[in-house]
Amino acid sequence: MSTKIRYTLFTVLLTAICFKSSAQDYQFSQFYANILYLNPAFAGSAHKNRVILHQRLQWPALDARYTTSVASYDRFFAKANSGVGVIVTRDVQGGTNLTSTDINLQYSYELPISNKYTFRAGLQGGFVSRNINYAALTFPDQFSVNGPTNTATQEPFGAEKKNYLDLSSGGVFYSEKLWVSLAYAHMNTPNQSFYGDNSPLPVKISVTGGYRFELNRHTFANALIDKRKNYLIPTFHYKSQGKSDQLDLGVYALFGDIMLGTWYRGIPIKNYSSNMINNESMVFLIGYKYKMLSAGYSYDFTVSKLTKAKTGGAHEFNLTILFGDPAPKKKKMRKIPCPDFD
Repeated sequence: MSTKIRYTLFTVLLTAICFKSSAQDYQFSQFYANILYLNPAFAGSAHKNRVILHQRLQWPALDARYTTSVASYDRFFAKANSGVGVIVTRDVQGGTNLTSTDINLQYSYELPISNKYTFRAGLQGGFVSRNINYAALTFPDQFSVNGPTNTATQEPFGAEKKNYLDLSSGGVFYSEKLWVSLAYAHMNTPNQSFYGDNSPLPVKISVTGGYRFELNRHTFANALIDKRKNYLIPTFHYKSQGKSDQLDLGVYALFGDIMLGTWYRGIPIKNYSSNMINNESMVFLIGYKYKMLSAGYSYDFTVSKLTKAKTGGAHEFNLTILFGDPAPKKKKMRKIPCPDFD
């Protein structure tokens, strides 16, 4: 990578993590699979015990890469119509330059509205710890027109650790075929600055939804999987935080134990500036289920101007395990028709 590109990426990374800025949340392509991160109202939505392991490797070819790992557990308590969950997220930016650990507890309540529709409401409270390694960073005054100067920076350093509490909420409305999710994250806009000034984490609002179509039994797809219901599930995921917003549009296909999906991320009709189009990536997914275990892999193909930096795109892995049956045998629970396995 050229010195100019490397310098630009480090400057952007440094600006985002060190000084007063509107930082953005972690972004996941398999948003439906990392379900507790999407919305606390999904805690217990499987009506079973559920363990999810999820990891995203973004820009692996760059020094300014991001590695985000998530582990979560949730379960449903049928007698109380309630779900609880815990989700732990570990994010590492720029190798080991900036690390964040988020621990969140969730509670949800399930309210049947009618024979067809159900509503779930959820709350989340968590603790976040961010750590920065100034020695691993390269500052602008350590560069010249000829490249790195190998001299010590004169930039002032702030604290090496920042802790804060974070509050979020959300709701999900759904039937056997339709669902709409609304999440409201960082309601308390916590201060995340390492320098003692006020740098609030902006509120994030996300809206997700979709509709599940059952494919005709005489289609070619159904012929591939004998006597199994197959589905086509168009979905959308819109999120807005600070001055940034993004839209994912895609479709998933479930052929028995196999899932395939493709979607586009960006809002090309809304540009960041006159020469910067809101045009990010194309994502492709393949997944497989074996009994109560399902796994998925997706890859982001960069389609923005960042393609010139040869970032390596982004890889994402998901492993979901279901076990137990907390719901009473005589009580039928409506399942949210998200693009996961039956």
